[in-house]
Amino acid sequence: MKKIILFLLAFMITATMGCTHLGMTTIPMERLKMKYADQQSKIIQIDDMNIHYKDEGQGPVLILLHGVCASLHTWDGWVARLKDHYRIIRLDIPGFGLTGPASDKSYYNIDKAVHLFDQIVEEKKLDRFFIAGNSLGGYIAWKYALQYPEKVEKLILIDSVGFPQDMPGIISLASNPVIRPFARYIMPRWMIDMSVNQVFGDKSKVTPELKDRYFDLMMREGNKGGAVDVFTEFRKQSKDKNLAAGIKDLKPPTLVMWGTKDQWIPFKYFENWKKELPMAKFIQYEGAGHTPMEEMPDETARDVDLFLSGKL
Repeated sequence: MKKIILFLLAFMITATMGCTHLGMTTIPMERLKMKYADQQSKIIQIDDMNIHYKDEGQGPVLILLHGVCASLHTWDGWVARLKDHYRIIRLDIPGFGLTGPASDKSYYNIDKAVHLFDQIVEEKKLDRFFIAGNSLGGYIAWKYALQYPEKVEKLILIDSVGFPQDMPGIISLASNPVIRPFARYIMPRWMIDMSVNQVFGDKSKVTPELKDRYFDLMMREGNKGGAVDVFTEFRKQSKDKNLAAGIKDLKPPTLVMWGTKDQWIPFKYFENWKKELPMAKFIQYEGAGHTPMEEMPDETARDVDLFLSGKL
């Protein structure tokens, strides 16, 4: 109840600042494409969804899956550092980025998300590959590896969903049954900015351009509603006692990476992964938050290269 009251107070204050700050605006796709797509951007159509992805570099295939509220741009640092050695495929997960909302809410269910990802793999004619996922992307990645171990050569999990937990602020608030109907159309700028600050351990690395990107892509038509649907699904999953079922049965060699200042999936969950996957490799990043690959691209990309090349 306290969170709802605070939200309503903040809503009334923000309302005096106009529709843009209130997050009631919709940014036209053409404007978003001009700013956030480039000549590497491609579209793959699956089940009435135009999924935005990029396919760059050459070498063994590495697929990258981002987390909630993010986009394929969260991997820019890795791509710049690794594309000379790997063919890197990254996509905007339905509900986020230029892809936009899923054609059906059922795609936000983990089983359907895994199936959709496999459809992309089949469409791209990929037999074996490496896969890395952050947060929600990590959840999809390890669930996929569990179901299709013959396709995943190595698995990388970065501050991944995997165990029951309390929900981060924006997810908890926007998925609240009272707030949910409003959040589908209203996502205040202050809320997005606060979330970006939360996922970085070193706040000095949160640039105005970074905040603009997260906000702009949330303002894509349908993305506010898509995000709320994802949050609502996670609200159910986060309390599921069987959420971690299968982790100990993962077959591919696995690297688990974590930021010690993660506020969204706290560092204590790193220990859960160590208990469930004792044979995996583990690296912690001092001072990093929920997205260490975006916050510390040099160190994390170096470690990933060592792991994938068999030197770690």
